[in-house]
Amino acid sequence: MAGESIKATISVEKWRCIAYLFFWTMCGFAIMCSKVWVAPYLAAGPAADTPANQMGCGPFNLNDPGNGVVPGDGFSFPNGTHLTFLFGFPNICVNWDYSPARELTAMYFPLFEYSLVVYLVLDFIATTIAFKRGDLAEWFYKFSKGAFGLNVLLCIWFRMIFVCKAYENVNLHTAGFLGLQIALILVAVQNTLFVIMTEQSYNIKTLVLGIPISFSTATTAFLAKLYLGCLLVVSAFKISFTMYVVGNGVGAPVTLIFIDALGMPVGKLTDTVWMIFNAVLPLIIAIIRMSNEEPLEFDISIADSKAGSGEGAPLLR
Repeated sequence: MAGESIKATISVEKWRCIAYLFFWTMCGFAIMCSKVWVAPYLAAGPAADTPANQMGCGPFNLNDPGNGVVPGDGFSFPNGTHLTFLFGFPNICVNWDYSPARELTAMYFPLFEYSLVVYLVLDFIATTIAFKRGDLAEWFYKFSKGAFGLNVLLCIWFRMIFVCKAYENVNLHTAGFLGLQIALILVAVQNTLFVIMTEQSYNIKTLVLGIPISFSTATTAFLAKLYLGCLLVVSAFKISFTMYVVGNGVGAPVTLIFIDALGMPVGKLTDTVWMIFNAVLPLIIAIIRMSNEEPLEFDISIADSKAGSGEGAPLLR
């Protein structure tokens, strides 16, 4: 009926927490699926009754003579996979590269995708309100408007990792992950600049004896700038390395260099540090901001319209 409305209060950073939690649970779900079904399937190799001309089809097309693996052979998971052969280490993607983990994880993925898109929409609304209040510079608002559309597009295109199989076209498969990397970087940069420009301060209650910790405006700005600087440095390396894969179908030579002291190649070190700054710390930051932010308040009603069955009939029925 006319005059009725629905009121809602929504925490923007809470949705950011939800999105990152769905990302990590998606990863955990994929890892479980790979351990239970994928690993034994790949180790066993093609079925005994597979025709000779199909022995190297599907995931069993790996050709890694250095490790004694040729097309048609079974191989170990995750250290003997296609991405390990190409990149020098098994990154997080390897857990949803093979059936049935790929299909099952693709079914779980929308929980992360939709929650991240919801966050992007709510965050843009909050940014617009802050700009109209005079809390943000015009250049930042223009940057946010451009990044908003791009982030939504890159987020939904991430599904390419399930459509383009890593063992058939690693270039296009990696392109989907490249898009998500750019989106997560832009989200982290926007979020951090927003904190700095609006002069935020935070009070949090720690899990240790419930002792509260306060971050003044100056301390918050310092930590935000430190985080932003480190984020941009590691992201520059990560994006350049990923773009090399998209263009060449193999890891950049420098990423294959093995660091004995750390027990990992350069590529894995870069990947690990990047994940910390773009998928771990943002979750912690979102939790802190969530407990201190002012939520958005929505008042949704149906517009009156005199066109219809009677004076003042609802526009929608």
